[in-house]
Amino acid sequence: MRSESGDRVQPGASRRNHAKIGKEARSGRGGSAATLPRAARNNTKHIGNLVELEFMLKAASRGFPVARPFGDNEHYDVMVDARSRIWRVQVKSAIDAHGKHYQVPSHWMAYKRLIPYTPADIDFLAAFIRRHNIWYLIPVEAIKGRLVFNVYPFGTHRRPAGEFEEYREAWHLLDPQRPEGAPS
Repeated sequence: MRSESGDRVQPGASRRNHAKIGKEARSGRGGSAATLPRAARNNTKHIGNLVELEFMLKAASRGFPVARPFGDNEHYDVMVDARSRIWRVQVKSAIDAHGKHYQVPSHWMAYKRLIPYTPADIDFLAAFIRRHNIWYLIPVEAIKGRLVFNVYPFGTHRRPAGEFEEYREAWHLLDPQRPEGAPS
């Protein structure tokens, strides 16, 4: 079967998306979000799911059993088994740089209001800077009720900028029984 542009289309496939993707693949050009299949779009839900999977892979590769809660009803995205307890981890992605810092959201929404995470909601917030493959594992108490906070992975001249640098790649915080320098 052929589309209007002459591209081969499988029966039952979305003709519009298949035809445009085939044409763009042959021309070497990328497509806009409207022409890409739903799974390939870079919307916030899709990016969030990918970052959660990246966190789970990184934690599992360090020897931590991980799991996801069923559905989207919890304030945390991943559970990490540290043998002595289960940590509730909210995973956030900071994609765009604002000068030398990256903004990380540290809230959830209820009835169009932003609510900061508290120890009743999560134990850790894992912030990922995708462009540079940098993780921050921050205990929720260190966020101090902020709705948004900044991380400065490449430094700055301002005094409070390094506030979260001690949590950069702080995977050892997930396993308090393992010494900080011990292999995972």
